[in-house]
Amino acid sequence: MSGYSAPVRASVDVTYACDLRCIHCRTNTGEIPAHIRRKMLNIEQLQQVLLELDRMGTFEITLTGGEPTIRKGFWRLLDVVPKLEYAKVTLITNAANVTREQMDRIIDSGIDSIRVSVDGTRETFEAVRLLDMFDQVMENSAYLRERVRSFKVLTTVMKTNQHNVFELAHHLRRNGFRRQDLILVRAHGRGGRNRLLLTEAETMDVHRKVTEFRREVPASDFDLNLNAPYLIPGEEMPGYQDVVMFPYMVKDSSVAISATGDVTMSRLYSAHPLGSTKEASLAQIWADGQQQLVSEQQEFTDDKLREIFWDFAAAERGTSEPIMLTSLLDRQIFEGYEVK
Repeated sequence: MSGYSAPVRASVDVTYACDLRCIHCRTNTGEIPAHIRRKMLNIEQLQQVLLELDRMGTFEITLTGGEPTIRKGFWRLLDVVPKLEYAKVTLITNAANVTREQMDRIIDSGIDSIRVSVDGTRETFEAVRLLDMFDQVMENSAYLRERVRSFKVLTTVMKTNQHNVFELAHHLRRNGFRRQDLILVRAHGRGGRNRLLLTEAETMDVHRKVTEFRREVPASDFDLNLNAPYLIPGEEMPGYQDVVMFPYMVKDSSVAISATGDVTMSRLYSAHPLGSTKEASLAQIWADGQQQLVSEQQEFTDDKLREIFWDFAAAERGTSEPIMLTSLLDRQIFEGYEVK
């Protein structure tokens, strides 16, 4: 068993909607069938999810999507944040269309940890995001950076921007940013469909360049990390415990809650959810799912997880053959599981 009486971290999809149409989007924004969108949790249900996680003792709750800030009622969802006694809230946003007033509302709500997605300098950013919003995102990011306790830029590395990643890092550094995480694009959503996965050689080249960057630039000046679990066989996980890496470092310690209320472990191996918040409490779902987690963890060694997570061959086949997914890579909603 996990040994935890509650999830340490929880990722909550606030919505599947987004104001951008990024070529690598994991949740296929703009393509979600209407019958699934209609089954998304309403704002009151989302509020209850946050409150229950807090009562259970969850350490950190991440609000993500889609783009959380465009969800109708998002600002009412923030009313819950000051009521949380234990959990800290992290917001992941593209920061493309938020106004100064809206950013102030986010900060005033008590959210003091923000991650902004930026995937390249101006031309590359537009090639990935399909909109020329780079200057606006940088301006909004700078505003948020100065007003929250924890701010970080998240960059998804893919075929389209691999040439530009370190140019972006230097641009951020010159403009007063101090933290950036690189995340490799995965096979789920449009990332796989658009054939954006890096080959093993390309991935290891990014790993090498990050190592060189960190050797030349002190982390106190600019902290650049490559969040890539199971990248090198036998290599220990990094020592830091941020939102993205913790579920890999401490298995079966975190949950993901889809916008429709389905609960999975963030990096679970089975395609089946532990349960739905529409049918049971999170505490009950967590307790009932422990035995399932035990059997699955016994079945999947670290070597097997690496084989599943880094299916480099999928990027190198160059065919239209479907890529086999597990919920280690994806949410059950995109594997054909019919939501309640």
